Formats: sequence, structure tokens, C-alpha cells
Amino acid sequence: MSSPWWVTALLARSSYFAVRQVEVVGAHYLAPEDVTERLGLGADASVWLDLDRLEDRVRGMPGVVAAGVSRRLPGSLVVTVREREPVALADGPGGLVAVAEDGSPLPFDVARAPVDAPLVVGADARLVGGLAVVQRTDPGLYAGVNSASLDGGMALELDHGRIRLDLPVDPAAVRAVMLVRRDLAARGMAWREVDGRFRGWVVVRPSGMKAD
Repeated sequence: MSSPWWVTALLARSSYFAVRQVEVVGAHYLAPEDVTERLGLGADASVWLDLDRLEDRVRGMPGVVAAGVSRRLPGSLVVTVREREPVALADGPGGLVAVAEDGSPLPFDVARAPVDAPLVVGADARLVGGLAVVQRTDPGLYAGVNSASLDGGMALELDHGRIRLDLPVDPAAVRAVMLVRRDLAARGMAWREVDGRFRGWVVVRPSGMKAD
């Protein structure tokens, strides 16, 4: 049962319930101090502030997907955020910029919190969206991608070779490439390129063979 409004108002005026600490949970790319600032707390803020309003403020931050605010009595607020996941890194006016699945830039300071994602030439939505499919379908492959480009579809550059996929990327093609790579690794076969652009087929070009 909730307390009468006048009880909450009295509690809010008590210095015992003044906000003395804000804990930010889930912020990896966003700076905790930026999240705290977004709350807009005054010097005499109380933990009995409207939590829904505080959540709306944090949820409105670029790069935030979801947010929640809870109280830890007597003087703490706990802010939990879920950030948009970076899919790629692209060149921006001031250096590298984290990019979301739809190709939009994310307001993350990659110098403060490095983003482990492939480099792309331009934030083309088809290319970045294709990378997102790879990220969801085969995280192991995604983790090994150094860069991605548009080259007769999508070309993924790894340390030891290239993966080609058609656009838009079909998860089934990603899984087929994954199975072929596992088979090649099991047999100890070196390869230069694995091409999954052909429906129902995966073409393997061995090391030393010139790609088309």
C-alpha cells in the first residue's frame, strides 16, 4: 500500500532522505557522471523524487535503450541503464565513432571506453546491418572481424582470410559459413577466402589461390 501524498511530501523535506550518492549500473560506454547529470538533481534533492520522471530523463539520453531508477534508503539512488550495442567503428570528424545497427553514430567516447568492433569504411546502413546479423548469429566470427566493406556484397577481413556474404545478410548463410570454417579447421586446411554469397553453396578458395 502506498503512503498518502502528504507523508511523501514530509519525507521529501527531511534532510535524512537527501540524495548523497548515485550509483550507476550497466553503463560501459557512457560516463557515469553524464548519467548522473542527466537526472537533473538539485542540491537539496530527496530520494523521494518521482522515479518515473527520473527514468524518463535517463531514457532520453542518446545511446540508452532502457533505464530504471530505484531507491536505496536513506540517501542513495540506483540508476540502471541498458546501452545501445555498438556494431562497428567508422571514421568521424574527430576520429573513430561507434556506430549502431542502423548506421547511426553513438555518443560514446571510444577513447575513454574502447569499443571492440570492426572498422567500416563509411557507416552504410546495409553494411552495418549485415555486421549486426553476423554478431547475433556467429559471435565467434564477428569477434574475429578486423574490418568490413562493400565489395560485391559484404567482405569481412580476418587475420587469416576473407569472408564474403551477400546483402542483406541471411543468417542461414552465416551458419553455413560457420560450419565450413569448422570443417576446414578440423582438417587443418588453410584458406584465403570463404564465399557464402551463393544460396545453398559455400565456395572455399585455398591459400595461394587468387580470388575473383
